[in-house]
Amino acid sequence: MRQDSPELREVFEKKQSELHSENNAGEQPARPFLAVGLGNPGASYENTYHNAGRILLESVATIFSGSNALTWKTYKRIFTYAQSGELTFVEPMTFMNESGRAVREAVRKFNVAPEDVIIFHDDSDLPLGTWKISRERGAAGHHGVESIIAALGVNSFTRVRVGIRPKEEHGRKKAEEFVLKPITKTARVLLDGISEDIARKLTER
Repeated sequence: MRQDSPELREVFEKKQSELHSENNAGEQPARPFLAVGLGNPGASYENTYHNAGRILLESVATIFSGSNALTWKTYKRIFTYAQSGELTFVEPMTFMNESGRAVREAVRKFNVAPEDVIIFHDDSDLPLGTWKISRERGAAGHHGVESIIAALGVNSFTRVRVGIRPKEEHGRKKAEEFVLKPITKTARVLLDGISEDIARKLTER
């Protein structure tokens, strides 16, 4: 199930307009814009539900870049990043609970305001294959988001909450019972569908 969001479309359309506008003499340059995918480092976590935010970011980055392959670089062993114009994709190399350190470093390096940051992260309260947008709200128990709010001192960034709860569970299992399990092939198809929706918002003019 795919979901559309006028709120997210507004964010991306505004940003895409800035990224593609011609900077005539006397005009202010487009502001930098960060898209951050949360997850845990290491092969054992790579394809788990808790890494859905990172998986989504990588898919979006690939779709968004098209035939122009992105070059990923490492910064101070705290995050990796790839750039396309004023848009920078970021993957923290920290564990989820310490995501704030990496995001704070990225905000400083690329001189980005917190309101120009979009965080992609898993949400165990949402059904798999769905997504929602949040702004200026609490972390709702997500430790990665808690860490970012603490590190930045504000919650003014945008969050893309990626649903990871298997639909057949209907709330029976606690999040810790499935978030670190490998993502099934069916679940991956649903996540890829979300990626296409998000990437389309990035490329719309």
